[in-house]
Amino acid sequence: MIARLPPNNSQPDEMRRIRLSQWARNQGIARITAYRMLKRGVLPVPSERSPTGRWYVLLPNQKEVGKTVIYARANPEYQQVESINRQVAGLAEWAAITNRTVFTVVREIADPRHGPMPRLERLLIDTQITEILIESPSIVGICQYSLLVAALTPQGRRITPKNSN
Repeated sequence: MIARLPPNNSQPDEMRRIRLSQWARNQGIARITAYRMLKRGVLPVPSERSPTGRWYVLLPNQKEVGKTVIYARANPEYQQVESINRQVAGLAEWAAITNRTVFTVVREIADPRHGPMPRLERLLIDTQITEILIESPSIVGICQYSLLVAALTPQGRRITPKNSN
């Protein structure tokens, strides 16, 4: 799909445009790889094509500060309230020590091995959330954690386990 670009002076303040090749260089990938990702529809950032045919990606301005959230999850079989409260208390204390301002706390009861985690999914969809604090990678599932890191990193977002810093 080819999008028409507005003149540079009417571009929304919250986004900036850079060339696809420059974005690829910043990410440490080959230009042709970024172009192939674009054509397959798996480019992790929004893109648009200029009337001259050049591809651009849209990135949030660096001056904007994203939101940090705490995500706590418990398995349905275990003591849910105690587990979630312990996670939230520990993460809130850690966020204060590391000078992070927490926007909100999201609690969920789900098993990452056997079903969806709709509240985590909503956090991942919201691009204004730039950091998700978790107690450990097992909170989102060990296998899913590495996939989430890989998907969020090119967007300038992250999922941070407490024991990583």
